[in-house]
Amino acid sequence: MKNRASTAAIIFLAVVLGAGCGNWRGAGFRASGPEMPRLRHELAFKPGMSVADVGAGRGELSVALAAEVGPSGQVFSTDIDTRALEQIRARVAAAALQNVTVVQARARDTGLPTHCCNAVILRRVYHHLTDPEATNLDLLRALRPGGVLAIIDFPPLFSWLWPWSPKDTPGNRTGHGVAASLVVQEVTAGGFTLMRVIEDWPGRGPLKSYCAIFRKPEASP
Repeated sequence: MKNRASTAAIIFLAVVLGAGCGNWRGAGFRASGPEMPRLRHELAFKPGMSVADVGAGRGELSVALAAEVGPSGQVFSTDIDTRALEQIRARVAAAALQNVTVVQARARDTGLPTHCCNAVILRRVYHHLTDPEATNLDLLRALRPGGVLAIIDFPPLFSWLWPWSPKDTPGNRTGHGVAASLVVQEVTAGGFTLMRVIEDWPGRGPLKSYCAIFRKPEASP
């Protein structure tokens, strides 16, 4: 009986993750979905802004951001995976966009220029960071003084059934995902100021998401 219950639980998890998660890092974003209006409101997008999509996956969000900031704006689309970068380049070319720069990131380095951006977004990426302390300092460097950082992520999934964290992540992680409180602790330790945590961010299927908004202090270098 116990084996049947365990099998059922695993099947349930696979169905939920397959239907609700897809590629957590960048895929699944729809410009016509519920996230863009909320991002537009929280980050105050306007033509001419410079924004970065860090861990862009297949580039759906990057393309949507390019429309938000317009031809006079700039989007930096970064990823650590060379295959993802190929997909982003293909998507950008298909959309005939001239305001997107594709950037190779590394484990501790976003690859972004210093003071390049008014806003940076990490969408379902933070829980994959292998060195969040170094990455947070790099994000602070990349943002202009007063710039805004949005981290969209989700609490650890099914820690009783799926206790494993992504490969090479810090030992204070439990399960796939990351608690909002831990994100706040780590990002503010890196020099950011917390603005707010939005707990009801649109998720994937039945899975809950949040968005933590931070600002780089005006006096920061």
